[in-house]
Amino acid sequence: MYLKKAFDSVISQSLDFEKNIQIIVVNDGSTDNTEEMCLKYRVRYPQNIKYISTKDCFGPAHARNQGLKEAQGKYINFLDSDDYISHNTFKDVYNFFEKHYSEIDVVSIPIYYFGSQKGNHPLNFKFKKTEVVDLLKQPEFIQLSGPSSFFKAEAIENIKFNDKLQTAEDAFFVNQVLLNKLKLGLVKSGSYFYRKFEAKNSLLDYSSKTKEYYISRIKQFHFKLIECSKRDYGEVLKFIQYVLMYDLQWLFKIKKIDHILSYDEIYELYINLIFILQNIDDDVIYNQKNIQNQLKTHIFFLKYLGNDYLANCDCKYRKQVYNDILDKLSLNQVFIDIFEIQNDVIYVSGFITTFFNKKGKVFAFVNDKIFETKELKYPQRDRFSLNFEYAYNNDFELFIPITSKNLKIQFKTDVNDFKDLKIKFNRPCRLSNTSKYSLSKNHIAKVKGSVITVKPKNWVRILKNEISTIYTMLRETNQGWRTGVIFRIVYFILYPFLSSRRIWIFMDLPYLADDNGINLFKYAVGINDGIEKVFVLNKDNFAFDEVSQIGKTIEYGSIKHRIYALFAEKVISSHPDNGLVYPFWGNYPFLSGLVKFRLVFLQHGITKDNISMWLNKADKNISLIVTASKLELQSFFKYPYNYHKDVPQLLGFPRYDALEKKEDYKEIVIMPSWRRHFHHSTKEKILKSNYFKIYNTLINDSRLIDFCKEHGYKLIFKPHPNVYRFIELFETNDYVTIDSTSNSYNNIFTHASLVITDYSSIAFDFAYLKKPVIYYHYAQDYHFDIEESYFDYKTMGFGEVVDNHEELIDLIMEYIESECEMKNQYIKRVDDFFEFNDKNNCKRVYEAIKKMDYE
Repeated sequence: MYLKKAFDSVISQSLDFEKNIQIIVVNDGSTDNTEEMCLKYRVRYPQNIKYISTKDCFGPAHARNQGLKEAQGKYINFLDSDDYISHNTFKDVYNFFEKHYSEIDVVSIPIYYFGSQKGNHPLNFKFKKTEVVDLLKQPEFIQLSGPSSFFKAEAIENIKFNDKLQTAEDAFFVNQVLLNKLKLGLVKSGSYFYRKFEAKNSLLDYSSKTKEYYISRIKQFHFKLIECSKRDYGEVLKFIQYVLMYDLQWLFKIKKIDHILSYDEIYELYINLIFILQNIDDDVIYNQKNIQNQLKTHIFFLKYLGNDYLANCDCKYRKQVYNDILDKLSLNQVFIDIFEIQNDVIYVSGFITTFFNKKGKVFAFVNDKIFETKELKYPQRDRFSLNFEYAYNNDFELFIPITSKNLKIQFKTDVNDFKDLKIKFNRPCRLSNTSKYSLSKNHIAKVKGSVITVKPKNWVRILKNEISTIYTMLRETNQGWRTGVIFRIVYFILYPFLSSRRIWIFMDLPYLADDNGINLFKYAVGINDGIEKVFVLNKDNFAFDEVSQIGKTIEYGSIKHRIYALFAEKVISSHPDNGLVYPFWGNYPFLSGLVKFRLVFLQHGITKDNISMWLNKADKNISLIVTASKLELQSFFKYPYNYHKDVPQLLGFPRYDALEKKEDYKEIVIMPSWRRHFHHSTKEKILKSNYFKIYNTLINDSRLIDFCKEHGYKLIFKPHPNVYRFIELFETNDYVTIDSTSNSYNNIFTHASLVITDYSSIAFDFAYLKKPVIYYHYAQDYHFDIEESYFDYKTMGFGEVVDNHEELIDLIMEYIESECEMKNQYIKRVDDFFEFNDKNNCKRVYEAIKKMDYE
């Protein structure tokens, strides 16, 4: 599917394809229909297309080297198979090359993301105009991408892709060529479209879990690039330093590697990193835009303190190094996670980072009064880089009563002699470093430097701050500013009409209306209480018209949805991810101060594991979390979520009201959960995984299939939706149904006879109906630590736990023979676990939401 788009983008170039372009396809051991598609295109263009196939997957370096052997063109590009190039790119690049032929060997074009993520590549800043840049004068204009580069064929000569590299092979290749002339051509009008989706960057993600990523990558890329520059010029040129540092940032951001490397290997890695950093000038490190200042501090300590720093020695130079970079990196900062005003009380939470003391107390100075903050603990935010804890987060919260018309709030800490801390904001705080004021019911809060002021709200103050905010956005022109300005203007135009309306937005996933969101929405629209209730869903979803018959439904992500989200009082969702509930998440910093809604998390499954890494208050700031069991409720206070006691509430899931036993379709449903470590894996890696082999064997087991046939039971394989992208890898047979459709989960729950899962929370839905469950724990490969979970499958689960294939088959057959009845011991566990079974969950949840304070 993706290869066709890549092919067509080249064939349809404005530069005549048949006269000017050669395509060389290297099939590097793929398992899909690549060969069939390539041969079809080759039949159409036999003179333009050459097809090369390797039996095994050798990696991108080997594939590109094979292609280079066959290349006959004057200029060469390496297009990835799931990307594409804009219509006029080849002609524009060709004309530019011809005009500057003697000056340059490489031409670069901008990269634009599409698919699951849209926007500019971080290095697109250099494309302000079409030009030739001198890399000695503009060393920050680096080029690392091979696919977005075009090369003069004669300049490549004997340069080859390093097949010892699984990643960064194109960055090494590009910069070997650039070292010849130290010039780079930039063609602004070209466009390389880089597909971002779950499988993208799969090789990088997989490689970072291998020893070679940390050992071979350092020696074969960083060391060799340093060697090439020193060999040719006697020094590491500045632009090479920028290449090295840009690439190293992704390495330094990796927190833990002790599951990949031994202690000695980690130590060797650090020694190598220190050597590389000592070949990089300070200003190159300072100028990195994608590294937090705290991590830059760690990098500087490594560079200047070396082994003493690794040994955590308090050497005499450490304080001096810190003082040298303190002002340049603005380390005297407090980061605010949450700033909100409700009922004349300000709530603030945030953190400061310390480097020499594990503890640092934060104080708020409010007018003439000092407020001591309460310490919070977010161990999930501990600052590690490659197993080294380089800094300490000091998390805090406090409540400040508004007792005066004018409040002036500053933050100070005892670790830096109570100097004023400059205020920064994390998303989704309702203040930001761009949108520097926020509105509540009666107040306006504004930040400037190290001070937040809170004053009574009036239109003079609002307009004055709004003009200042838009002026700042126009002046700074940060990415997304145009959208931010437009929506702010629209907001104030619509304010007289929408500000007084009570709007509640309900949702499940954008592509789904089959969870707690839609079930609560069905209940809510029947209540006439003056609240405007809307459901958001993708317009092309098959259920959109059906939901529209229930109540007001708008297209997810549409302009209308984004405007409603700005004025909404509540967003009520079964999925709380910021990128979902904020339809303008990419532009959030420009709109943060206007947002007022409080988030209700209905959940989409029982929380049985410690998911505080993802669901903590600092990141999500949820106002109400719905739970269905006392044990589940208690777990939110056992782990470091840091929600206040009134946020998680025991109310029951709305979708449980719709659960009832219906006609038994005599279906055995296999529903395994997802594995996060597959999130970026290639299909080739999936094929080799234990997960795939286990379930592929299960759904093709002849003993199970024959037994089900004999007793009239169907077999349904319904995996997690993330599996759908490689569902075709599973072997099919004429009996088992592989379901990758949007078939209603409720239909499955109410009609199926037995479910086989591993760790999926769908087991709770089955159990709620007193239907039998089997847990298949074939290996300890789940992404959550089940030893840390309060839910013990063997003593609390609603069915047997098995760990081998034959035992599983025998147990399924045993259940079929007993007509799939849940055993008494598991029925008792169901009764003990769930708090409610009275069909009033929607009522309780809706009433709890109505009781929430709002401004």
